[in-house]
Amino acid sequence: MTPYELFLSATITGFEILLCILVYRRNLQRRLPFFSAYAAVILASCLSQVFVFTYYGFRSAISYYFAWISYFVVMLARSAAIAELCGDCLKAYQGIWALTWRLLGLMSVFLFVHAAIDAQGQPNWFAAYGLTIERDVDIASFLILATMLLIGKYYRLRIELLQQWIAIGICFYCLIEFANSTVLRNLFSQYMSSWASMKSEVDRVNELWNTVYITASCITIGNWCFLLRKPLPETAKQEVLLPAEIYQELSPEINLRLRAFNERLLEMLKP
Repeated sequence: MTPYELFLSATITGFEILLCILVYRRNLQRRLPFFSAYAAVILASCLSQVFVFTYYGFRSAISYYFAWISYFVVMLARSAAIAELCGDCLKAYQGIWALTWRLLGLMSVFLFVHAAIDAQGQPNWFAAYGLTIERDVDIASFLILATMLLIGKYYRLRIELLQQWIAIGICFYCLIEFANSTVLRNLFSQYMSSWASMKSEVDRVNELWNTVYITASCITIGNWCFLLRKPLPETAKQEVLLPAEIYQELSPEINLRLRAFNERLLEMLKP
């Protein structure tokens, strides 16, 4: 690895170590176990990649496949963290959450199948599949979290500040990765008839996007670390509702419609 690549790796590793320390100092694993696991996975992935790249060389075949495998593990951990955020937001509405996790499952199957079909016929199927699934999962993750935040704001669902900023950070990160994978995939398809030309273009774009990726990661993880700098407030207990007449006057129909929709889904999804 070049000195510049080592500097970038050291920078992001430092932020990831700080995040893991703060996550476990604040006992976040009790509230958000999948996000805590995601923080640990991205650190483990970063450290293991540095070791593999240093030992086998940055351009070796082992490093190439190890980087892709590491990314898929990180992607699965992030997807679990996203599902956890959605479940935490909708935990008061079991019917809506029952429908949501089924839709998320179907979407996951669709994305993997779509990526396989889209990559079919490419000279390097593995790389094309990886870039396609990366692109699709990133935009799907962004849309899911953005929708969750909008629904939460519209229906005034109680979403804690930390969960909101975790979701916003993942959205920002996914947008950066989506742009990166889209550019790389377009280059891959454009130069697939000439590996030499494709390799030089991909290397040039990779150098630029490594800087963008590290910057975006540092901004995202740094913001999470800032939120975790102080002990987290106690989880709010079940709220005591106002009398029905006052409650209906303050929020006419909004929560009633949401609860009616939730009850309808519970009836439909009963085994």
